[in-house]
Amino acid sequence: MKIVRKTPLAWKNLTHDWRRLFVALAGIAFAVLLMFTQVGFQNALFDSQVKIIDELQGDIFLISKAKYTLAAEKRFPITRLYQARSYPGVQGAYPLYTELTTSVLKNLVQGGRGKDYPIRSIGFYLQDPIFRSEEIKEQLAKLRAPETALIDVRSRKNKFPFPMNAPATLAQIPAELARKKISLVGTFHLGTDFAHDGNLVMSAQNFSTYFPQHQRFGDPLGVVDMGIIHVEPGYDVATICRGLKKILNRDILVHTRQQFRDREVQFWDKSTPIGVIFNAGKIIGFIVGMVICYQVIYSDIADHMPEFATLKAMGYKDMFFVRLIVTEGLLLSLIGFVPGVVASRGLYFFLTRSTGLLMEMPSKSILLVLALTVIMCVASGLLAVRKLLKADPASLF
Repeated sequence: MKIVRKTPLAWKNLTHDWRRLFVALAGIAFAVLLMFTQVGFQNALFDSQVKIIDELQGDIFLISKAKYTLAAEKRFPITRLYQARSYPGVQGAYPLYTELTTSVLKNLVQGGRGKDYPIRSIGFYLQDPIFRSEEIKEQLAKLRAPETALIDVRSRKNKFPFPMNAPATLAQIPAELARKKISLVGTFHLGTDFAHDGNLVMSAQNFSTYFPQHQRFGDPLGVVDMGIIHVEPGYDVATICRGLKKILNRDILVHTRQQFRDREVQFWDKSTPIGVIFNAGKIIGFIVGMVICYQVIYSDIADHMPEFATLKAMGYKDMFFVRLIVTEGLLLSLIGFVPGVVASRGLYFFLTRSTGLLMEMPSKSILLVLALTVIMCVASGLLAVRKLLKADPASLF
């Protein structure tokens, strides 16, 4: 029995003019790039803001009730940590200190004429097991010396002109932090965010030297920016968290790791205009792609009106033409998506290197943009096919 193969009419319509097809694919790829850029910046906003939470080794986190976001310099007395340590099931409660307002770093290689740039300084007691980073753990001995710190490799290089990739040279560069001499004895990886251009890590003792009593309204180590709680093995973290809330609830917020992350993400997404801006950017990219795809499919239908008229006169139903145009839209979306992804990965790589933000492309983002691209192209096709469906076959010749 002879097998009859159907002519791939949708593909033939698209490829009969390769020049037009390439222009269409370039337009769709551009729309994909726009959407990926917005998704990437939005993810970078959220991921970068909570990166420090992910890098801390703790089960429960304590912050002041006044601390509406990590960037807010709202602190609580260290005595609240002592209370937490005495709670059954708590293995350890450790303070973390941060400073931004008075933390300014200067490269003195040009004789002190360099500019001051704000950088987040992070202090902790070197014996406290609070960092997951093996880079930091391996360099604890370096931080025992006075006037020393590690600098984040991902700090914005245009603001902190230091040879990050050459630790031996880095330590020889004269620098100042808060108007006092500092030696950058090593590097680590953390990343910038929308509130901090870079990071320093140092011992609590050095932290108190650079940010003394008059700058932190009391004992510099007597007020804590974040408390990190380790729960003893065998105890339920959620149960300990609820118990700590009862004894610390007056002025302290108690969160599990996930609750802390969700709270920070929600602040930037709901309480700032940034989330709205990025969502608007995705909508604009979607509309741009839809207009481009509509023009391509509409022009294709207009160019082939006589052929479509013949098919209608032969008895082909409206659903045949709907399926044909939907198939064209689907093909355009899938083919145009590929160069868009490639261009977006290149842009992500460039932005990560130049800004220090965590520009990543997880699977859920790829699937989101792919779904938007398919909807964009198929919807454009359905809008463009209306003229053909409403036309009388006799009037199309």
